[in-house]
Amino acid sequence: MRVESRENAGARRPVGLYLAGVIFLLVIIVVVAGSFVRPDPLTFVPTPVVPRPPAEYFVVDTVTVDARDGSEWVYFDFDKGSAVAGPLAGWDLAVNRYHIIVNGGAGYAGAGGAIATSVPWAAVTEAPAGGYATTEGTVDEGAATPGLEHWYQYGFFSHLLEPKDETYVIRTAEGRYAKLRILSYYCPQATPGCMTLLYGYQGDGTRRLTG
Repeated sequence: MRVESRENAGARRPVGLYLAGVIFLLVIIVVVAGSFVRPDPLTFVPTPVVPRPPAEYFVVDTVTVDARDGSEWVYFDFDKGSAVAGPLAGWDLAVNRYHIIVNGGAGYAGAGGAIATSVPWAAVTEAPAGGYATTEGTVDEGAATPGLEHWYQYGFFSHLLEPKDETYVIRTAEGRYAKLRILSYYCPQATPGCMTLLYGYQGDGTRRLTG
């Protein structure tokens, strides 16, 4: 009886190994197949650079900043609702490819800051009085604003940068307030470098972030 039990056990062992091998092979096939499936990202055409008169009330808008040229930063001013010619024109955010910073911190002329929150856009109705992160480093040496720097998740299979489900509260260079969502990082034809921002900017100087 003992001999028969050992023989039965020996017969079952290869079957188990074969089954494990088949499962492993299926997993590899799924992983490899998934690496070739690239979903189409949400894309936007860059917004023309057309500065407008300063807003005196709460304004909601969407803008696509063309930051495809990694050799230079593109500057955006909430007050003008547009990208601006350069840092001397006054700015609140600067974008370089997937990097985004505020005009605030050591070595910066503005009072800018940022807070990242998981609170839904509509529920962010007032900017906090404090707790804002400012930019560290210079635009020539790897500038980064904590909270804004890691606005994305990297898609392992898609190889795309996907915006996190976060709302950012921004203190502008002039000490006013805005709320911000990052919608996409892609231009048409899935070209990276077009940072599309949904924002609500309060032009009256209060911390109220609703119309």
